[in-house]
Amino acid sequence: MKADVSEIPRGQLLCETQVIPVSLSRPVANIANLDRLKILAAIGIVWFHLGTVPYRQVAYAGMPVFLLIFFSLIARRGVTTTTQQFVRRRYHRLLKPWLFWSVVYGLCRMTKALLTKDSSALHELLSVQTLVTGTSIHLWYLPYAFASGLLVHKVNRWTWRLGHVGIVLFTGILGGLVLAVHAASLSSHGLAIPLAQWEFGLAAIPLGFAIGRCLAIPSRDLQRRLLAGIAVAILAECAVLYLLGLPSATIPYGVAVTLVCLAYCVEIGSDVVVASLTPLTFGVYLLHPLVAYALSYWPAATAHNVLFASLTVSISALIALVLLKTPVRSFL
Repeated sequence: MKADVSEIPRGQLLCETQVIPVSLSRPVANIANLDRLKILAAIGIVWFHLGTVPYRQVAYAGMPVFLLIFFSLIARRGVTTTTQQFVRRRYHRLLKPWLFWSVVYGLCRMTKALLTKDSSALHELLSVQTLVTGTSIHLWYLPYAFASGLLVHKVNRWTWRLGHVGIVLFTGILGGLVLAVHAASLSSHGLAIPLAQWEFGLAAIPLGFAIGRCLAIPSRDLQRRLLAGIAVAILAECAVLYLLGLPSATIPYGVAVTLVCLAYCVEIGSDVVVASLTPLTFGVYLLHPLVAYALSYWPAATAHNVLFASLTVSISALIALVLLKTPVRSFL
């Protein structure tokens, strides 16, 4: 016979059912700041993919920005989400779009290869690389985010009862070490796709974890001090590595860590523009290679980098807006 909950002492009931969640009622940072960063990150990635353009490495800060936000939001949630819930949610958010857009880009590449009779392109399309990244190189982010996000989720649950400050310091130092190793390795060897992309994203795992665990600390002042410390330490490390002639990884990470930590420290309200554009950022990321390829056949569009990037972002956002009103919205 089931016990009547009313007969159980209230203290015992709380003791047996309490989970230790992150306090979501206290302010951690205005989510609108993260939305602004996502918009800038999507534009930056489009600019980076244009090729030999000015400030290309600065623009590629968009990728670690996406990763740092993703990992930090997982880490700050604590144990409020079960692993099963995490996998289900991230499958729908990451793996389903990856499969769908892999089919879309695969059909486009196959059609082009057949029309041009390019057998090497068909062979590449059926390679092992395609199985782990997708049919377009920019899709590597989706399965990588799923796998590494699951790792962050599990480690976060295992270490939640440990001191947050100690975890922040440990993972922050670990992130700095991983970044230094990655920056040095770029000058000594060239990894094949997608290993180079995966290696680039490694430093974001402990750094995003450290940023997220900062937000689990009850004291808002201590949060800000730790976030500022992470930003200053990584920025100083990146400056040293840059002076040593290792700019490829250090510029994106120096910019990204600083912006994400600042976004969590400073609280600014949202506005209509940010609220309207944020849902389109994922679509811009997924669609922009197709749009850029179509625009490449219009000489007037490609004559100026700023015009090309603006058109690519605008058209991709417009297509995403239309698709969000169709069944395809589940893949955006």
